[in-house]
Amino acid sequence: MNRLAVLLSFFLTLVCVNLSYGKDYVVKKVIDGDTIQLESGETVRYIGVDAPELYVKEGGAEFFAREAARYNKKLVFLKKVKLEFDAEKKDSHGRLLAYVFVKNTFVNAELVRLGYAKVMVKPPNTRYKDVFLAQQQKAVNEELGLWQEKKRDTESLYIGNKRTYTLHRPSCAYGKKIPDKGRITFRSRIDAIKIGYTPCRHCKP
Repeated sequence: MNRLAVLLSFFLTLVCVNLSYGKDYVVKKVIDGDTIQLESGETVRYIGVDAPELYVKEGGAEFFAREAARYNKKLVFLKKVKLEFDAEKKDSHGRLLAYVFVKNTFVNAELVRLGYAKVMVKPPNTRYKDVFLAQQQKAVNEELGLWQEKKRDTESLYIGNKRTYTLHRPSCAYGKKIPDKGRITFRSRIDAIKIGYTPCRHCKP
């Protein structure tokens, strides 16, 4: 049995357990491709995935953002969902951080599998990291969704932070502060993004 099959088997076992327990929540609003609002008024940010930004101050929505939001709405809007939490239950904005399930569909993984979102590794919430990365590799290979966009590298190399999974340009002040043991170098930005690194919001590699 190959690695992907083992991962998926393990994942399905976990899903069965998760769907047997837990409270049902109803989704009253879909904010974008990776964020929803519940009937309770609480906002939920999906763990481990990052959909293209729908609301950007300059330049309008990112590539494939509207498609991601529409598909997320198709999956969860006005439906009962189950939430599974990881090590951290809320982010710095007060949003719930969760893995979201609708019946037999693992929403986070489904968005990655079809190219509506890319993997975003944010320790310590990494329970399904390997599952997400395996799903993403398939989407990359088939150039699904957001992976249709071709971006050229503007640097000869990029710097990654192993602890935060953040990607920086070599000139970035935040990148320069990374200790040597926590630093990793990438020849292209796509190599980093494929394994879950998130571009720095300041230097925007």
